[in-house]
Amino acid sequence: TTDHGLSTDPKMSATVAAIVPSAGAGHRFGGRVSKPFAPLGEIPLLVHTLKALQESPAIRWIVLAVRPGDESTAADLVQRHRITKALSTCRGGSSRAESVARAFAAVPRAAEWVMIHDGARPCVSAALIQRAVGAGKRFGAVACGLPASLTVKAVDDQGDVRLTLDRDHLWFVQTPQVFRRDWFAQALERAHGGFEQFPDDAAIVESGGFPVKMIPGDPLNIKVTTQEDLMLAEAILASRHRRGEVKSQNAKVKITPQKSKFQPALS
Repeated sequence: TTDHGLSTDPKMSATVAAIVPSAGAGHRFGGRVSKPFAPLGEIPLLVHTLKALQESPAIRWIVLAVRPGDESTAADLVQRHRITKALSTCRGGSSRAESVARAFAAVPRAAEWVMIHDGARPCVSAALIQRAVGAGKRFGAVACGLPASLTVKAVDDQGDVRLTLDRDHLWFVQTPQVFRRDWFAQALERAHGGFEQFPDDAAIVESGGFPVKMIPGDPLNIKVTTQEDLMLAEAILASRHRRGEVKSQNAKVKITPQKSKFQPALS
């Protein structure tokens, strides 16, 4: 147990609710279909993410936030693909943090922990979910990420370099991110609705005065931002299926050869 008397066993799902923000505009993604519902193999992108949470013993509840107008489509997918842990589908806000706050309001009172995971990260592994929940219960607040492997420079509006940052202390942040429910509630209250200022969920908790621990994520846990990212996600999921790492038959992925070059989105 932690210093607060709460279990650190990630298999104890009784108190963990997963929030899945999927309400972004998706301008960079393009295409005719809204990004959450874009086909990824045989099922929509968002369904891969929801199935990973559905199949994880670390999660008891799921609350989904989608763009206004997408509620009925999302609810239909939840029912069709038997995402039985899903409690409700919330209308997202004008910013990611506002969407998360609205979903948080629908989290059951019995939940002592919240895990927030991007709807656009369909390649999250069962191991990473369990590890994040276990670390969250140990430290109170954690974010998954990758140590910076590239040189990072700060530039001005004209593209001129103003500062070269020390990458030894920089991480590319991912989700899942896991927080004590009471810490997250207090941090949201202290934000006073100024949600536009927060680039991620951990930043909300940090602004509330609570410590956040970074833990290693997974380089294959990519965020689908562009059509090219979708191709990479197809390849990742297909590889896992061939190796027998994917349980669901619906997770089968067919690869369509493409010639375009791309780089995965890390955040």
